[in-house]
Amino acid sequence: MAKTHILLLTMIVISFMSLGKSQTNTDQYPILLFGETATQTESKDIPISASIDGHALNIYINENVGIAHIVVTNSNGIYIDRDNILHTPDAATILIDDDGFYTVTITLNNGDVYYGDFMVTE
Repeated sequence: MAKTHILLLTMIVISFMSLGKSQTNTDQYPILLFGETATQTESKDIPISASIDGHALNIYINENVGIAHIVVTNSNGIYIDRDNILHTPDAATILIDDDGFYTVTITLNNGDVYYGDFMVTE
């Protein structure tokens, strides 16, 4: 009976440990975006949000803004990847292989530019 209790307790501990690991692997961290609008002088809500989840950069275009061109560069300004969202609202995911500091730049059809810095870690 003691072996059964120890086995059951061990299984419970392992279950909780694996639950904790799965939660940390799916944590999304928002990326603070700044904008340079070519079309308006008044401040307005940014129609874009972004987050990093492990090595996945997630970009969400929340309004119909036309085509969005996304570019990711590393901390040295070297091009890493790009994507286009042709129909908005929509989303894109860019996978980043290496740990480090990066910048995402999103340019809209109307000339508005949004950018934010983020870090990728294991």
